[in-house]
Amino acid sequence: MSRRNLQGCFLIVIFFLILTYPLHAFSKEDTAYISLKRVGVSKHQSDAYVVKKNEWLFDIIQRRYKVSKGEAYRILELVKQFNPQLKDLNAIYPGQKLLFPRKRSSEKMSTTGATNQASGVLSDKKREDIILKYVVKRGDHVSGIIHREFGASQGKIYKILERVRHLNPKIRNLDRIYPGQTLLFPRKAEEREPLPDVSEEMEPLPDASRDVIAIPEYKILPVISHIVGRMYGAVITDGSYCIPVPPSGEVKIDCSRVPVIEINDGSIILLDLSNRIPADLKRVVESTWENYRVISVQEGEGISSILERIIDATEVYKARKVNRYENVGNTPIVKVSVEWLVSKKPRFKGTGSYAFNFVSRSSQLVPLPVRDYANKNGLEIIEIMDGLGIAADDEVYQSCSAQVLDSGSNMELAKSLLEILGYSPVKDAGISILVGDGLALSMKADLLLNTEDGRIIITSNSVRDQVMNILQKRGDKVVFISREESREKVIENIMSAIKSPCLNSYFKFPLSGRNGKESGYISLPALRLGDDEILYLVDYDVDREICGLLNKEYKMTLVRY
Repeated sequence: MSRRNLQGCFLIVIFFLILTYPLHAFSKEDTAYISLKRVGVSKHQSDAYVVKKNEWLFDIIQRRYKVSKGEAYRILELVKQFNPQLKDLNAIYPGQKLLFPRKRSSEKMSTTGATNQASGVLSDKKREDIILKYVVKRGDHVSGIIHREFGASQGKIYKILERVRHLNPKIRNLDRIYPGQTLLFPRKAEEREPLPDVSEEMEPLPDASRDVIAIPEYKILPVISHIVGRMYGAVITDGSYCIPVPPSGEVKIDCSRVPVIEINDGSIILLDLSNRIPADLKRVVESTWENYRVISVQEGEGISSILERIIDATEVYKARKVNRYENVGNTPIVKVSVEWLVSKKPRFKGTGSYAFNFVSRSSQLVPLPVRDYANKNGLEIIEIMDGLGIAADDEVYQSCSAQVLDSGSNMELAKSLLEILGYSPVKDAGISILVGDGLALSMKADLLLNTEDGRIIITSNSVRDQVMNILQKRGDKVVFISREESREKVIENIMSAIKSPCLNSYFKFPLSGRNGKESGYISLPALRLGDDEILYLVDYDVDREICGLLNKEYKMTLVRY
C-alpha cells in the first residue's frame, strides 16, 4: 500500500472514532446572551424547586430571577454547583427537585428619590411645567385641539402630534377620542425640553440587538429545518451518510450526531453542532468535493450566526443582515421591520426572497394578515421566538371589503357621500326665488339638503349673481359642482358645506401599537372625514385581510370612491 493511501485510511479511522464518541462528552451549554444587569444571589444559601412540565433550566432562571441571558449563564454555573448530580443540563423532568441560589434582597434601593433619579422620571413640578392636561369635549379631534390651543399651522400640527403620541402612549389611536377623556399635551408648542416618560414601559423601535435570543438545544434543529425547507432542502438526522473519498475509500457519517443538510442546488452541508470534526478531516472533505461544506458550530455561537453560515454555504442563496423596514405591498403601503433578508445570489435569476426575524415574546409577532399580505407580494416572513423557536401570530381577523360610493358622475358621488354620512338629500328639488305681481322665479337644484344651519343647494349649473344674493340673504348656501372637477375636490366642497373636517394626507398606523413596539406600519393615503364617526376614503382597492386588520385594531371604516 502506498504512503498516500495509508494516510487516507488513517484519517478515515480517526474520523470514524470521533463520530462514534459519546455525545454527552461534547455537550455544551447555550451561551448566546446579552448582559443587561446583575442580580445578587447567594453562593452558600439555596432554595428547593420542583420542576414542572415543559420547563427548562434557562426558562426557570430567567423567570425566577428576572435577569438577562448573560446573567442567567452566570447563575447557571451556581445551579450546577448546587446540583452535582445533574449530568445533563438539558435533561430535566417534571417532579425533579433542584436547588437554586437564594436571591438577595439588599439590591433594592431604599429611597424613592434614588429610584426616581435612576429611572429618569421627572418630578411632579417639572411635569407641570411641561405638560398640559386637557379634557376632551364633544366634537373635539386632536389636530383641531392643537390648532386651537397652539395656533399651529398645518405643517407644525404633525410635529406636535408626534409629541402628543409620546405623552399618551396608552391611547392606541388618537383619531378615536371621546368626550370626558383626559389627554396630555405639551404646554408650549415650541418647547424643546425632553418630554417625560409617562408610560409604564416603552419598548424601543426595532434595532440590531433584537436577534440576541436563546433557543433550547432541542429546538435548534427544527428551526434550521424550517429555514432549510424554505430553500427546497432537507435536514437528515437519522441513519448513515456515506461520502466517497478517492481513490477507493469513504467516510460514513452518523446523521444523529452530525446532521446532513441537502439543498436542491446540489449543496451538501455537514452540520457539526458539537464542533467535533477535526480541521484536517474538514479540509479533506471540502477539497475532494466542491459542493460539500462542513460547518462547525463554535461555543457560544448564536442561532442567527448559524443560519447565516448555512445559507451562505449554499450555491444559490445569500443571507444579509439589513435591519430595515421592507416594503411588502402598495395597496395600501405596508412596511415591516426585517432583520435578515435571504435572496438569490446575483448570478442566479428569479425570485424567492424571504426574511427571518427574532422576537422575544408573542406580542411582537407580525399580525397574520400582514404576513399573508407580504407572502402574496413575494416576501415570506419567518419569525423565531426566544425560548420557543419558529412561531407565528395566530389571532383571528375577519377579512372585509371597503364600502363603495356611487361615483358614476360627480353629482352621484356627492349624493352617495351625503347618504353615507347620514344625510337625506333631495334630488331635483325646485327652489322658489321670487313670487309676486304675476311674476314667479325659480330654479332646480340637483340636490337639496336641509340642515340645522339652513338649506344647502347643490347644483351643476351656474347661478347668476342676483339670484345668488337673494339665496344668501335667506341663509341658503349654494355649492357648485362642475362635471370637470376632480372627485377629491367634490368631496372637499361637500365637507366644507356641511362644516365637517376633511384632511387629505398619508395616515400611519403602527402594526404593534398595542404593546408599544413598532414592528412595522401601514401607510394609508386617504381623505379623513368627520369628527365623531371618522371615515377614511381611498381611491384604490384595499386588500381584504389588511382591511380586516384595520377594522379590528383601529375600528376604522374604509370607503372606496
